[in-house]
Amino acid sequence: MLAYFPKAYDDELLYSMIARYSIHTGQQENQKAVIQDVFGKKTAVAIPDLPSHLRIFSKKVSIVWPVSASSLIDNHTLANLYVPFLFEKQAQQVLASMKSDFGGNIHTRSGITASSIQTTKYFRYCPVCSIEQKNNLGETYWQRKHQLPCIEVCLKHQCKLIDSEISFYSIQKHHFQAAEAVNKSTRISSILISKYEHKLISLFYGLLELKNIKPCSNNQWTLFYKKLALDSYMMNSNYVDHKAIYYQLNHNFKDTLFEKYLPKNNDNSWLVEIFRKHRKSFHPIRHLMVWSTFLFDKSIEEIFMLVRNFPKKNNSNKGQEFIAKQTTNKSTNEQRKSWLDLCNKNIVLGVKVLRKTENGGSLYAWLYRHDREWLNDNSPKPKRTNLNRYKRDYAIWDEENIALLQEYINNKTTLIKRPRISKAHLIKQLKTPNSVEKHLTDLPKTAKWLELNQENKVDYRKFRLRVACQTLEASNLPIQQWRLLRLASIRKEYVTEDIKHYIFNLIYKAVVVA
Repeated sequence: MLAYFPKAYDDELLYSMIARYSIHTGQQENQKAVIQDVFGKKTAVAIPDLPSHLRIFSKKVSIVWPVSASSLIDNHTLANLYVPFLFEKQAQQVLASMKSDFGGNIHTRSGITASSIQTTKYFRYCPVCSIEQKNNLGETYWQRKHQLPCIEVCLKHQCKLIDSEISFYSIQKHHFQAAEAVNKSTRISSILISKYEHKLISLFYGLLELKNIKPCSNNQWTLFYKKLALDSYMMNSNYVDHKAIYYQLNHNFKDTLFEKYLPKNNDNSWLVEIFRKHRKSFHPIRHLMVWSTFLFDKSIEEIFMLVRNFPKKNNSNKGQEFIAKQTTNKSTNEQRKSWLDLCNKNIVLGVKVLRKTENGGSLYAWLYRHDREWLNDNSPKPKRTNLNRYKRDYAIWDEENIALLQEYINNKTTLIKRPRISKAHLIKQLKTPNSVEKHLTDLPKTAKWLELNQENKVDYRKFRLRVACQTLEASNLPIQQWRLLRLASIRKEYVTEDIKHYIFNLIYKAVVVA
């Protein structure tokens, strides 16, 4: 039992507490003694994200800090990032290994080892947070929020996190490196982040605050994402519109800090797989990118509640084995009569529903095996209906599109460097570009607005020439045709009489002003 152990700070890693313990007790040069103190053995490894030996640790510090192994996992490790997305058996194994005195397989079971997403290479810190810690506490520590994979920003101060020289997975396996021993930079690099980046980072922070982690089954994840596509109008008939989902995600995270985690294309990518039947777990960044796009107004707790509302197991095949083994002493005529009676009593029902009645399943199975031709002739005929279950209010949709397009073009036309604002480019800026393109005939206002505001190739060349002229004026260089064409990247074959006349006007105006 330990007679002293430092008080845990807000959002502090257990690794950081043990590192501070080594400094407070003067044992930073004798790390084997530190490990012996806190874990009761000298072979335990210093792991920052998913440590093991937590049950032993909680017993060792119980006199000065009565904390359970489960509480340590929830509040002082990074387990909450991975465990909620693992299947139940995997999650139980990971949590059991973290509490036990054997943790060699934790990173393999959690999927970190096999993941294509790179783990954190170095311990990171926010320069503003470090200054606040030093002023308020007298020392600094490693915060969990700063060690999140894929997150390079401190959301509180909206500045870039700085890599320390301390490796996250150090070669010195038994050494706990304290934040206080690191020479920290005070250089602050502010970062402007979009609302989707802000939402994504907030969801990551929310994962750390989860308590009593309850993993979801593969069937729950499958049904959840199918319902998500349905509610987001990302369906093409009865199928998920993977292309529309890809364009929407690409639109929200293009040119952001998370662009590198987008799928490279829409064919057989992780984004396609996550909306199909779940046979494997996915890295948290992939779940959260989808959620921050299609569940922007939901908190992390609300989202997990939605997932857990679905059944853990698929019960669609329940009872089939029982039906297949049914036998009867009745004759064929008696079975036929029973089937006809069942059909007449439920005249509005189809075959699928009749089979789910009390005796309908076994009766249908027997006739299917012994009298199939008669059964096909005397069963309700399928009723095919093409109902539009996703009917949109085109008038409202029209207004929404024009509002979004007007806002986009107002912001874009003021930029010096921008792409050509073509009709196709404008459509891609909308929430569901594929659907808009398909329904342009139903959206007359949108179609007319696009025709009036699209930029043709000649107008775009003139825009580039204007920018080139401004650049030359700013550089005090002579405004000549060859300079304008070179800066505007306009090839000779595109220099029409109209373009030549436009260039002449630009040069003339520049000479007059001068």
